[in-house]
Amino acid sequence: MIDVKEAVRLAKEKAADILGVGSTSLEEFERDIYKDRDVWSITLSVPREVSQLSPFAKLLAGVVQYKRFVIDVESGELVAMKVRGLAS
Repeated sequence: MIDVKEAVRLAKEKAADILGVGSTSLEEFERDIYKDRDVWSITLSVPREVSQLSPFAKLLAGVVQYKRFVIDVESGELVAMKVRGLAS
């Protein structure tokens, strides 16, 4: 069984590996159930790559995006990664 510190470490490691980003910040975490599995839900802020966006889109895009990493509590396995939208 992994604790929240280990889940955050794993989420940051997976963000670096999958997304190719070195800089992430912890935004939120919670213990949850995902597809009948006990998981840690870890939300990280990740710098947004804006160089590919049009000038207008750059004005609308935030400088960070939020990714939610779902980590299995028992095994530490990455179960899912999702874009975390902001509530309006």
